[in-house]
Amino acid sequence: MGSAILDIATSALRVTQRALDTTGHNIANVNTEGYSRQRVETATRYPHFTGAGFFGTGVETTAIKRVYDDFLATRLRNATSGFSEVDSFHRFTAQIDRIVADPNVGLSSALENFFNAVHDVASDPTSIPARQTLLSEAENLTGRFQLLDSRLKEIGSQTRHQLQTETEEINATAKTIAELNDKIVYELARGQGDPPNDLLDQRDLLIQKLAEKIHVTPVPQDNGAINIFIGNGLNLVTDANASQLGLQPNDLDPNIQEVTLTTGDATITVTSVLSGGELGGLLKFQNQVLSPTQNKIGRLAAGLALEFNALHQTGFDLDGSSGDQFFSLQSPEIPVLQNGSGTVTARYVNAADLQASDYLLEYDGSTYTLTRLSDQTQTTLTGFPAAVDGIEIDVTVSPAPGDRFLIRPTADAAGRIGLAVDDPRRIAASATAGAVGDNAVALELAGLEDAKKLLGGKATFKDAYGQMVAEVGTLTRSAEISRGAQEVVKNQALQDRESLSGVNLDEEAANLVKYQQAYQAAAQVVSVASQTFDALINAVR
Repeated sequence: MGSAILDIATSALRVTQRALDTTGHNIANVNTEGYSRQRVETATRYPHFTGAGFFGTGVETTAIKRVYDDFLATRLRNATSGFSEVDSFHRFTAQIDRIVADPNVGLSSALENFFNAVHDVASDPTSIPARQTLLSEAENLTGRFQLLDSRLKEIGSQTRHQLQTETEEINATAKTIAELNDKIVYELARGQGDPPNDLLDQRDLLIQKLAEKIHVTPVPQDNGAINIFIGNGLNLVTDANASQLGLQPNDLDPNIQEVTLTTGDATITVTSVLSGGELGGLLKFQNQVLSPTQNKIGRLAAGLALEFNALHQTGFDLDGSSGDQFFSLQSPEIPVLQNGSGTVTARYVNAADLQASDYLLEYDGSTYTLTRLSDQTQTTLTGFPAAVDGIEIDVTVSPAPGDRFLIRPTADAAGRIGLAVDDPRRIAASATAGAVGDNAVALELAGLEDAKKLLGGKATFKDAYGQMVAEVGTLTRSAEISRGAQEVVKNQALQDRESLSGVNLDEEAANLVKYQQAYQAAAQVVSVASQTFDALINAVR
């Protein structure tokens, strides 16, 4: 009897000691990010049968469990990814909004001042001061275009730098997750299936950190590892191996960075399938805000230059000479970037039909296919020169099958616009040579202020710019609202996770008292068993 009761008491001491150790471990990690509180699970030991029935044999520890819910973890991970994406998108979009709406940087006041100066020349076409003011305001306007283009390119550079930072952090995190997979698989095998809870917490926290950068889908494996998928099912982590994200210049435009995924010796481009997290927000900003804004401002610059020049070249200056170009775009040709042996040229022909988009021209050996990249609209070109969307495309040197050409009518136009006239006498205000007081052409030039020359003949220059500013502002405010909503969802998911898995010091303090009392009681049983055993020994001496 003494032996049985001593064994029972010893089992109670062992179990209670483990409970005290676990409680202490919980308290020690109360401020550890990602820690899930642990608890000791116990069960009665197998009973002993005697002729009088089954007698208990004490207690044993069956497991050290972490308090964890996969549903709550998934909800928090998805909420975090969604918040990080919209936060990143809003942060960069707000920069664009501030720039285009800033009266000191934006175009609204510069356009107004420019056309006011044109009206002044129309009112007094022989006035040299009025003509000089027009040149000054034109210089100011082209300077604003160039400043906007420069600021947008700076933001583009920031975006590319941030993309580099995000991919590096994703790679480092993925590598650590792969290393933890290896350790967890080893420890599970060594522990015969008992989970290494602290390692699991570390891995879950890293997956959570990864979700801040990009949307991920973790898939548990039978051996205890977790494989991580991104995009449309692309492996980022497989058991103890991690793939690597990278950036490489677009094969046509080195200013465009493509995201790649390298697994072993194979590298593929994955830009179009990635979403979520800060990386997804940056890619979304680049495609939905930055590039369209650059193209819309460029369309305005190209359209203004095209329409103003066309009228100006119909007039005559103070010396009776024919009018020349008033604005320059550095070159009458549209920039064409190529990947191949052929040569393609493009030029502006119609401002009203200009689209805020780049174009990709591909040749497969028999067919030329032109894709408008803003909406993926495709057109088959059957003869050259070919007029499409206000531009004329020509093939001057036949390409080889597979050649590709990136045509950018508007992307860089704001940076390329300049003033071609530097002498106030060269302003062509007259419709008749030698009629220095004639203002017919100047009136037509002034009329461009209210003429609907853009967006299919539905918008003035100021309308087009105002519409672009409004679109950016709407995107910014929509992102701000979404950010606030996503933050609420994220915080609620975090609170739910902490309510279940977080350490409650009051609860742990109560457990300490409970286990201390249980330990003292078990120790008392040991003492009683010892005394009983001593009494038995003394009786038989």
